[in-house]
Amino acid sequence: MTRPGPALVSTLLVQTLASLVLTAPPVLAPVVAPTLGFGADRVGLFVGAAYLAAMLSGLASGYWVARIGAVRLSQVAMLACALGATIAASGEILLLALAAPIIGIGYGVINPAASSLLARHAPLARRGLFFSIKQTGVPLGVALAGLLLPLGLRAIGWRPSIVVAALLCAATALALRPLVAKLEPPKPLPVDTDAAVEQPAEIPPTAGLATVLRDPDLRRLSLTSFAFAFTQLCFVTFLVSYLNLELSLSLATAAAILAGSQIVSTMARIGWGHVGDRWIDPAALLGLLGLSMAAACAGLGLLGSVAGTGAGTAMVVAVAAVCAATAMGWNGVFFAELARMAGRSEMAALAGASQFFTFCGSMSGPVVYAEIIRHGGSYGAAYLSLALLPGVAGLAMLRATCKRGDRAPAGSLR
Repeated sequence: MTRPGPALVSTLLVQTLASLVLTAPPVLAPVVAPTLGFGADRVGLFVGAAYLAAMLSGLASGYWVARIGAVRLSQVAMLACALGATIAASGEILLLALAAPIIGIGYGVINPAASSLLARHAPLARRGLFFSIKQTGVPLGVALAGLLLPLGLRAIGWRPSIVVAALLCAATALALRPLVAKLEPPKPLPVDTDAAVEQPAEIPPTAGLATVLRDPDLRRLSLTSFAFAFTQLCFVTFLVSYLNLELSLSLATAAAILAGSQIVSTMARIGWGHVGDRWIDPAALLGLLGLSMAAACAGLGLLGSVAGTGAGTAMVVAVAAVCAATAMGWNGVFFAELARMAGRSEMAALAGASQFFTFCGSMSGPVVYAEIIRHGGSYGAAYLSLALLPGVAGLAMLRATCKRGDRAPAGSLR
């Protein structure tokens, strides 16, 4: 029996809270980082370390979904985020270096677990929409971080604010417990009973990665996710610092622009999912989004020439919204296309393997961007340089889609 409602709500909640925890350092960095003895650009190393751990934990997700179930794995993810956030609240440099991979371990298993649940419970004809709604948890988490953390910073300080986020993650882990029986498939009978039931085979952690590397379509899709995630994380991680330190907007204004852009991103994710279900092949849609986010990044990098006036501020808001709709709007379409290529039993393993490339982009993007800043580059120039990567990826997806005239319709499984 499928339960699309509980599956969607639970996966959305987990994604939102994990995104809030992971976005907290970039939002607070312009104010908090100097008090800890380093520049705001160093937050890129924290985010990069978190995504490195997420890459590795995601590879083993197929094994753990088969072993303990997707809901229990989501509980583990929430507890890891809670633990990492609590450690990070200490503010000690060495403990921050420990907190980043702990948060990353939890973050890395969320998408494979959620993908397994939605592949089982989401209606086939609305799969793109369901994945896109679930993926709105990312901009929702970013928006909550942008809106609430500056308020918490002024009201109770940054450390208690981070602890509150940790408590929310821990409470969610407990709240998921009743869903184990509702959302997980029935356990097979023991092999010594009269009913001969085939036991599920354990999935080696590298099995999904080997499949992705062998299959040209999966490989192309995964490399596209690398380019898009590279761009997305640079946009989210450094937008507040860019607007505050280089364009001279207040921290509250910069954080509010980040939060507001996520409202656009949330609507865009749902909209792109609907478009991919109804009108445009998801692979072609990913190609078009790649070209669009390239143009948006170029516009973001050129904001310095118009900043400082009322018209300039309006332009900042508009360009940030376009960046959010494209650089943060692709994820649900990506997972819907991945689900089209995978069977239900393979979805967690392939999601973890493809996510390895995605998070490689998420990890390397902030690190590369931070190095550009550290070696004398401006935030604007760094954003301008981002335009090339998603543009090339978008063209590659469109070229492959045009060549594949016998492509299966969106929503069908191979």
